[in-house]
Formats: sequence, C-alpha cells, structure tokens
Amino acid sequence: MTSVLGPLALATSTGALLIVPLAPALRELISKRDAGPLVTRKDDGNISSFAASLRTRCISLHRMLDDCAKFGDNQLIDLSHGSAFVVGQSGAWAGSHHPVALVACAGSVELPAGFQSIADFYCRGNVRCGQQSIFRSLLSEEEIALGNDTQVLRWVHAESSLSAGRNCRLYGRASSAKLLTLSPGCSFERIYAPVIYSSTEGTALNLRTEYAPYARLAQSGIGRTRVHGAMHFPADEEHRGDAVATRNIDLEQGACIFGSMKANGDISLKERAEVHGSLVSTKRIHISSGCFVKGPIIAEREVIIDSGVQVGLPGTPTTVSAPLIHLAPGSVLHGTAWAKTEGRVGD
Repeated sequence: MTSVLGPLALATSTGALLIVPLAPALRELISKRDAGPLVTRKDDGNISSFAASLRTRCISLHRMLDDCAKFGDNQLIDLSHGSAFVVGQSGAWAGSHHPVALVACAGSVELPAGFQSIADFYCRGNVRCGQQSIFRSLLSEEEIALGNDTQVLRWVHAESSLSAGRNCRLYGRASSAKLLTLSPGCSFERIYAPVIYSSTEGTALNLRTEYAPYARLAQSGIGRTRVHGAMHFPADEEHRGDAVATRNIDLEQGACIFGSMKANGDISLKERAEVHGSLVSTKRIHISSGCFVKGPIIAEREVIIDSGVQVGLPGTPTTVSAPLIHLAPGSVLHGTAWAKTEGRVGD
C-alpha cells in the first residue's frame, strides 16, 4: 500500500505545481473578465499630442478667460490639479516675470526678455517673447515668435506659424500646423510642420510642387540596380529605378535618380542633384546646395543638408532622421526632422 501512495502523492504534487502557473490563464479562459482592448499610451506618436492634452486641460478655463478678457483683468485661481494665472489683458505682459503656475492667456501677449515659465503656458492669441526666455511647454492657438537665445524645455506648438530666433534651443518637440522657421544657431530634437525653413532665406527658394513623371513610374516598380561595391553617377546622368550599393553612392552635379537609393556606406549628392525617392545610409548623407530629395532621408550616423536644398513636396510630408542632423541656413523641408542626439542650424 505504501508503495502505491508514494508515487501517487508525487504525481499529484507535481501536477499541482504545473497547474498553479496556468491558473490565471485558465480562469480568464473560463470567465473572460479581461476582454477589453489593450491600454495604449496617450502619446500615440503624434508630435502635437502634448499640445492636445494641454488644450483639453484648459477647456474649463475658457469661460473665465472670456470674463477676464471682457474686463481686461488678470486672476490667480485654484484648480483641482494646482493653480492657474488667467490673463485677460492683451499686449505687454503685466504679470510676474517668473510664474510658477499654469498660465492661460485670453488674447495675444508680448513677453519681456528673460521671461521664465516653469509650468505650462497656454495662449489663445499670438505669443511674442523677448530674448533669453525659458519655457517648460508652450501652446498658442495662433502664432509664436521666440526671441533669440530662448529655451523650450519640453515642447512647443503653434496652430499658425512658429519662428525661433538665433541660438534658440528646442528640446523635445517643436511643431506648427502651418509653418516653422528656424534661425542660425538653433538646435532641436524633433520638429514638424508642413513647411520648415532652416532660416528666413529659405522663403526665397523656388519650390518644386509636384513629382516628375518618371518619379511616379519609379514608385510603381520601374526596376532596381544592385552593385556589390560603390556606385557613381556622372554629372547630368539620369537613372530610372532604385539603386542599392554595398559601399558608398556618389551623385555628381545635376545627376538625377528617379527612384530611391540605399547604401551600406556614405551617400553624397553634389550640387543640383535630384533623388525622386528615399535616401537610406548606414553611415552619413551629405546633400549639397541646389539639390532636391523627395525623401524620406534616413542615416545611422549623420545627415548634412546645405543651403538651397528642398526635401519633400508641399502637401507630401516626409521625414529626415539621424542621430545628428546639420542644416545650413536657406533650405526647406516638408514634414519631420528627428535628430536622436542633436539637430542644429549652422551659422
């Protein structure tokens, strides 16, 4: 009898140990109490998601903003999640130069030099700030003009145009629903706008507004050229189809690729070269003056864009992504520039 009970007890205990880890799954299989969708992050990848969150927080302040604007009054009020400084006066700033509470402005405002906001800043009108200002986060339903040497620590978004003066530092996200204009010396991490000028000189460029006919053919599958080694395209040569190389790819002046390029090395575009597709490099991409690239542009090390370059097309946003992005003044991009380490506009 003892010889039978021993193995039976061992088998029972072993079976129990095997079933215990499966108990939650078996219970869920039977009762199905966790059948809802998975929770996703509020930051869904949309660069303006933080702006949408702040806009939602400020909905409860709209009635007070209207009242303060009617009487030209400013008030400090208590909220469930802290306090807020509600500004009804438009024009020159009349409050503290170093507010610690959420700031909500009913109309346009002009901020003094050295202004510092360590909480969120929301404005229903234009925001024009003096030099050497500091913002934690800034949202305007109209235009934003950042003075020279201004820092934005988390994010900034304008529903109209956003301009940054010389040597501004835009940490985190900077975006505009219409137009973003940088200046020499500006640094950034992730920026987005339908049109991005690296400086005001970029507004003088004659923008290409549509695809070349052969570029559309390339998108529909015109072919691919693969080379084990480096590729070189002479000046003014046209190539229809994608190009893939295991080493560097060089385009001389005026060369045109109706397709995309991928290199296990550097990619270099000389003056007036065109690529009606994407650029992908495991190292470095250098785009010289007068070039056009439809995009995206992706490099594992660095992207250098000289003056007079157009990336993307109006109404067709694209992406420039690399650990280091260097923009010369006088270029234009459409879409997103994402520098994982640092993006900078040269002097």
